[in-house]
Amino acid sequence: MKKIFRAAVLLTIFLTPVLVTGNSYFNLPQVKTVNAHGVKVFYIQDSLPQCLVYVSMGAGSLYEDASNAGISQMLALVLSLGGSKKYPDINQYMDSIGGRYAVNASFEDITITMRVHAGEAETMIAMLTDLIVQPDINDKWLAMARSLLLEQIKQKQDNPMELAFEKARQCVFGNTGYGSVMTPESLAAINTTSLIDYWKRIIAKKNVCIGIVTQLRYDDVKSGINGLTGAFPDGDSYDYSVDIQTAEKNISSKTIYFIEKDIPQSTIVMATIAPKIKDPNRYALEVGNYIFGGGSFNSRLMNEIRVKRGYSYATGSIMRFRKNTGLFLAYAQTQAATTWPTVELMETLFHEFGSSGPVDEEVRWAKDAMIKSYIFTFDSLRSITGYYLWLDYNGLPETYINEYPDALSKVSREQVSRAWVNTMKGYVIVIVGNKQVKEHIENELGKKVVIINQ
Repeated sequence: MKKIFRAAVLLTIFLTPVLVTGNSYFNLPQVKTVNAHGVKVFYIQDSLPQCLVYVSMGAGSLYEDASNAGISQMLALVLSLGGSKKYPDINQYMDSIGGRYAVNASFEDITITMRVHAGEAETMIAMLTDLIVQPDINDKWLAMARSLLLEQIKQKQDNPMELAFEKARQCVFGNTGYGSVMTPESLAAINTTSLIDYWKRIIAKKNVCIGIVTQLRYDDVKSGINGLTGAFPDGDSYDYSVDIQTAEKNISSKTIYFIEKDIPQSTIVMATIAPKIKDPNRYALEVGNYIFGGGSFNSRLMNEIRVKRGYSYATGSIMRFRKNTGLFLAYAQTQAATTWPTVELMETLFHEFGSSGPVDEEVRWAKDAMIKSYIFTFDSLRSITGYYLWLDYNGLPETYINEYPDALSKVSREQVSRAWVNTMKGYVIVIVGNKQVKEHIENELGKKVVIINQ
């Protein structure tokens, strides 16, 4: 295998070895960076006789709008079900060599993963290269993928939490990015031509990053991937825009949206904008979110809503910082009779956290827990490689691995309070509940709600 790799044409590359050492938290294995044909490749040597390759492309639901919502998932499914022109049933080929193959779409990327025994590395690279050059995107796979996604839409209606999260994002961001919601109509508008055009757009060299974990030597790998990296066409990175003005207008209304379902419990989601990942308030807000609802049983939401009052079994908050925007979601599931008391309590806690902020003990606890659990981000060579792909996508330096826990450790109580007040200026609330809950809120409490059709 190594002889075959050495026989490949050598790349014209610039090598940047990266070794994370000398910090007070942990040391990571050596990661080497190859700039091959304009494609960045991260390499980690493994002791196991395997070869694992990730190809990550900037794409995903944040790049979509109402007209093409679901195209990223559609493309990922088509490639998963099919393969390439030379390997039209790629899963069968992978099974024949004992390998693994997957294509996944998320909010900000589409990732192809292939994993084989090190002795099959050459075959895997050939298959991956053919997939890049001539993917088998045809009507057969498109119809199967559409059918699976339509079923996914139906199943979502039976999951109140997932439905509430989706609608909350849409109520904040409109019909683009975080607010793009896959519908039967948007899926029907996607055809093989639009999928092929989308594929050609996202495989541009500056929009791609590769991670490799293998027992094979670095020199063998850097020469062996010559054909793969050379297969990507020239082109710039693909980016998405965020209509912050519209989102800010949406959250300023503090509107209550209601989705009626015949269920005994209600799901409540409070949503607002969070900053993008490079925002200087990011660390203070992350600590604040951990205290507010992200820290499970020790968080304020859990303590006030579940422990003290018994309103909810499941409650908490999520804060995500992404390349061009962020999102905050607080949630609770409660009995129909305690829906409105839970809504009022969530709003009160949200405002009180901004006005009074956390106490010093909460900040110490949150920072200590977050810094100690940070090590779980790097629990395998695969996760370390994925982290480097994430850093590259977000334009963060490799030193960020150390800078992140350092920045958390310096967050003060005053910074948390100030960041919360400056950022969390409004919100929308989405309630998934039954007809009686809606009538109680509208008629008995006199509150105005906006009805959302499922």
